[in-house]
Amino acid sequence: MNRIPTFLKNIPYPGFTLIELLIVVAIISILALIAVPNFREAVVRSDRAACASNLKALGSALAMYKVDYNHFPLADGVAGPDPSPGRTEIGNGPAAGGSWDGVPRTLVNLRYLSGDQALFCPALKKKYRGYAQNFRYAYNSSAIDTFGHSGGADHIDKASGDFWLARCVWVPSEKSFHPDWAYVYPHGDEQISRGTVDHDCMENILFSDMRVNLRNGRKDFYEDCSLPYTPR
Repeated sequence: MNRIPTFLKNIPYPGFTLIELLIVVAIISILALIAVPNFREAVVRSDRAACASNLKALGSALAMYKVDYNHFPLADGVAGPDPSPGRTEIGNGPAAGGSWDGVPRTLVNLRYLSGDQALFCPALKKKYRGYAQNFRYAYNSSAIDTFGHSGGADHIDKASGDFWLARCVWVPSEKSFHPDWAYVYPHGDEQISRGTVDHDCMENILFSDMRVNLRNGRKDFYEDCSLPYTPR
């Protein structure tokens, strides 16, 4: 049986004092306070970039479809895995929490897109997993039973100049069929001025010239509907 030599038993083994432990805890807390916001901002930037990439792929698909058919495809009016350009269901639309028509799955079925990933904003799809089919990109068009292209914010087959084709949300939660869902725009806040921030209002938007811009989606909606707008 091995025994610890007597002379080793008498050697003191220093431990941490209470003050040293408190200093370590304080340092860790400070590092966490610095790291967590930076991590969240990194996630927001990553989701924003992935969303912009999806919209650019979607824009290419829409442009190719228009070249082939001489018009843009109609919107899908019902949430779900199948195309629905012929009908709508109030409160169960493919976009804006069920309150707007969505970009068409026909683009996937006809192989203009390799899969349906480009039909969804990745930030919204992650955040609202249980309602993902109601958070497809909003499309500036409508299904046949709600007047097709003339049912959108612009008649995209006849409009000229600068107009939007698809965007993350469009309809804000408080103006939707499901205000209780309290969903928010996916890409963060807008710094209006020093000390003034409009919270949870930014979304990516695909425009008619196929560029993708980050804009205040809630403000766009209110102004398009001629409603007074106040930053949150």
